[in-house]
Amino acid sequence: MNRRKAFTLIELLVVIAIIAILAAILFPVFAQAKLAAKKTVALSNAKQVATANMIYMGDYDDALVKEFFGFPADCSSWGSTYYNWRHVMNPYVAKSNGLLQDPTNPFRDKNYWTESFTDGVAADHEVLPSNFAVNNDLVGFANGHCAGPWTPEGLGSLDQIDEPAGTILMVPSRAQWNDLKPSFLSTIEAKPDWCIPQGSGSACPSGNNGPVHAVGKQVSWVWADGHAKSKPALATLDAANATRDDWGSKYAINPRTNAYWTQKDRQDVVASAWGEYK
Repeated sequence: MNRRKAFTLIELLVVIAIIAILAAILFPVFAQAKLAAKKTVALSNAKQVATANMIYMGDYDDALVKEFFGFPADCSSWGSTYYNWRHVMNPYVAKSNGLLQDPTNPFRDKNYWTESFTDGVAADHEVLPSNFAVNNDLVGFANGHCAGPWTPEGLGSLDQIDEPAGTILMVPSRAQWNDLKPSFLSTIEAKPDWCIPQGSGSACPSGNNGPVHAVGKQVSWVWADGHAKSKPALATLDAANATRDDWGSKYAINPRTNAYWTQKDRQDVVASAWGEYK
């Protein structure tokens, strides 16, 4: 009489243990590969936005974009026609919304897009992805100094920047804002209107996440000289230096103190940064 061969209980347990060990080894590798792919996509998108901005500056004698256009010279009131930097940049990205829309950003879908142009006629309003924002400490608000430190005048052209390759021009964003500032890396600058309106509700960066969009603690910044490079958010602030950071904040007033940035200001931001940046 022939007996059918079968695994013993011990053999089955050994096989299961081997599979469990292999899974424990491979799953983190798969997760790291997926994260690396996301970082590559985010950096590629930032590079294309950087290239579009360089073409724009080439057309306008190296003039820097402003957060808003269409204001009177003294910024005394909103005009009947005004628009933000994304509207200006849109032709330079071949009107491809995908270039202003980061596929790694949780606020990339169309219901999160924000207004970029209005002429007072509701039907003419233009909405575009808001996954990038300008560094307002560098480029400023509009045509002039509007309302104190919150709306700085900014620099006018690329040649006014001492270190273009080391100065941030645009920031990947999770907010509805058209601009972000270095102090927004910290909870001391928490703002309820970071949230993006959605009908009767809103969507906000959740948990311990800030408005600057990071992928695995890395942020894909657009730099003033036209290159894109990933760097940890807090590495852009030199807490040991009274006058140096990657934001060009020496050109602007810290809106919290109504004075030029100091070493202590940088230290405060680093100390109270959103948890995902630490």
